Amino acid sequence: MEKDDNDDMTEEEILKASEAYLMFVNRFSEYVKEMDYTLWSKAREYAADFTKIPGVTVELVDNDEDTNDKNGGSKSGAD
Repeated sequence: MEKDDNDDMTEEEILKASEAYLMFVNRFSEYVKEMDYTLWSKAREYAADFTKIPGVTVELVDNDEDTNDKNGGSKSGAD
């Protein structure tokens, strides 16, 4: 198995990199969702279908759907 740059990272560096990655993915997703909701819906289903990690189940949750239900169907922005 080849060694990569991540092999030399400390636990703190890994946590920071993971946090940055998750923040990027979240912001990217929210932007696409605002610009093209249909594309976003298809993309998240595609990503969930191809995210196969042993012991992990990907559940698609849309916080806006819960907010929409509480507000009688009107969108109130991203959570």
